[in-house]
Formats: sequence, structure tokens, C-alpha cells
Amino acid sequence: MIQPLVDWTPSIAPSALVIYRGEMFPDLVGSLLSTTLKSREVRMVKLQGTALMGQQSLFTEIGERLRDIEVGPAGEIYLLTDAENGRLLKVTAQ
Repeated sequence: MIQPLVDWTPSIAPSALVIYRGEMFPDLVGSLLSTTLKSREVRMVKLQGTALMGQQSLFTEIGERLRDIEVGPAGEIYLLTDAENGRLLKVTAQ
């Protein structure tokens, strides 16, 4: 057994995970992006090989539980909120 590279204690309640490989947000390339239910954010994790380089909370201003994340063909990020009237959000560069 090996220890995890990232430990979220207390839990952020991750719900989906992607590796960003798009071109729209160059600073995110190669980062893990995880939607969260409890902390209502996308947690960005920078890795270099198996070394944790840092973490950052993204999209906290949405203020909703985030259920799913996908990266579109142009590098845009799609987020699905977790509510009775959930929303599909498209995030693009300005």
C-alpha cells in the first residue's frame, strides 16, 4: 500500500475528475480538476510526476454543489450543478 498523492481531510466530497488537456486555459494543462459537492468548487491540483506542486480553489463564486466536469474540444470547461433545477455552465476564456 502506498500513501495517496493528495489527501482531502476533511473531505471536500469530490464528485468528478478530469485531466485538463485543452488549449483555452494554458495554465491548467496537465492539472487535475475535480468538482466538489461539500466545498462547492472545482479543486485544481498541479502535479509534477508524482509530486504535489499545489492546489487551488476555482469557481467558488458559483456557490452551488458541482456534480460533474468535462472539457470540450476547444478547451472550454463544462460544469454541471447539483440541484433540483441544476444548471449546465460553460466556462470560456474572456
